Amino acid sequence: MLPKRFYVCSRGTQGKKYYIMAKVSKKQLGRRRRTALLLLLALIAAAVYLLFFRSDSSRNVPTKETTAVLQSTAMTETTTTEEIGVLYQGTIPVQTELTVPTEPAVLTASQVELDAQPVLQNPELPTGCEVTTLTAALNYLGYPVDKLTMADQYLTRAEPYQATFGEAFIGSPHDANAWGCYAPVIVETAQKYLDEQDGGEVAQNLTGCSLKTLLWEVANGNPVITWVTINLTSRVEERYYWTTPKGEDAVFLINEHCVLLCGYDLNANTVTVCDPLEGKIQYDMDKFENRYQLVYQQAVVLRKPESLTGTETETTEMFVQ
Repeated sequence: MLPKRFYVCSRGTQGKKYYIMAKVSKKQLGRRRRTALLLLLALIAAAVYLLFFRSDSSRNVPTKETTAVLQSTAMTETTTTEEIGVLYQGTIPVQTELTVPTEPAVLTASQVELDAQPVLQNPELPTGCEVTTLTAALNYLGYPVDKLTMADQYLTRAEPYQATFGEAFIGSPHDANAWGCYAPVIVETAQKYLDEQDGGEVAQNLTGCSLKTLLWEVANGNPVITWVTINLTSRVEERYYWTTPKGEDAVFLINEHCVLLCGYDLNANTVTVCDPLEGKIQYDMDKFENRYQLVYQQAVVLRKPESLTGTETETTEMFVQ
């Protein structure tokens, strides 16, 4: 039976009724084809979206709850420590007995490259770029520790919903579906290991410092663990996941990545990094600086005893989530 609206007048012939029914059937077929085409276009659009945000990522992240895409001009070199705190929207003080270095007026060396060697995160640690980069920094200091020891025995970790990304690595770096962590977690992880070695080195949070300050550290023999983006992509997504039992929002930066800054060339306008995905490579300095700013200007340095800048009681608070 056809729906009532397709019934023909009783005065029509039987042949006419069949003619109209056939005509309606073609209309239905056309509608179905158009519907199928729209569904196909929607699926293609969804696939393009997924590729847009995930093709450059070493992490497969769960479905978002609330997101905001950060623009490449989100921060400038003049961003202050207080502004960094606002961006993080957290309440986790990271203290150090060392004075955070001020930006140098001039870099006395135009070209520097430290003998740091890359450690690759894959295949064992698909989401472990931060702890792998820390391992490369420790190796540079002369400690023969491997990335798995650091990931399994020293890395501060927590389960989803229990902490923010500034308090712990959420999940497991062995899991491709895990997330990552921010600078305070690497400071804590590094210091746990260094304290056991009793060599006098200190991990310091340099979050908020300019790239010029990081280059000054490199010029003084200190490679810097630096947060940028995977392949220096400009696509960064600030994604909210949960609120912790303490009432703090956990926000993660999709496409964030961690590398060891170990060299620069002012004449060529390049920096040299040990990238746990690519090895030892060079990047354009301006592009690198922009991506560093995009992910909150996070950085950590491991200071040798002879390079400590002071032991004043002044502390630096970085509110990191």
